[in-house]
Parts: sequence; C-alpha cells; structure tokens
Amino acid sequence: MSTSIPKQQFYKITQIRSTIGVPPKQRGILQSLGFSRRNQIKFHPINESNAIKLLLVKELIKVEVSNEKLSNYEINQMRRIPIGSEFEIIKNGMRREC
Repeated sequence: MSTSIPKQQFYKITQIRSTIGVPPKQRGILQSLGFSRRNQIKFHPINESNAIKLLLVKELIKVEVSNEKLSNYEINQMRRIPIGSEFEIIKNGMRREC
C-alpha cells in the first residue's frame, strides 16, 4: 500500500471588480488577501479561513483551483505575447494571429 502525500492545492484568485463604493469591511478583506487593484492575481493555500474571506467578497473576485503557486514573474511571462508574432487589428481591439 502506497501512502503518497497529496500535493498542496492553491486558490488562484483574480480581482475582477473595483473596490470603489464597496463597504469598508469588504475592502479590508481584499487588502488582507493582498489586492490593491483590478486584474491582480494572487495564490493562497486552500484552508477554512481563506474560504470564509473569499465567500465575503465573492462578487469582486474570480476563484480557480491550482496545483502550483506561480510567482509574479511567471504570471507576467504567461501574459506576454511572444516576440515576432503578428497581429490583425479588428474592430473592437487586437487579436493575436497564430
């Protein structure tokens, strides 16, 4: 019988809405999670205290479960567009052409 240790999982939390006009309690919860602006991504371990915080600000965030915790550098590298890629300009923005 193998007793493998399960890998720790993380909440991948993205702030999708601004805190303008939000009650001070919810604003404080977001600050305690490390958020200061929209579209920030933070990783927190899955535990009861974090789950309660996320429930209190569920209207302002998007939550996913991740098996690994990425650093800020790795997150920025994922968002970057490769050098030499071509773009086609469309009506409402830009689209990457593969």
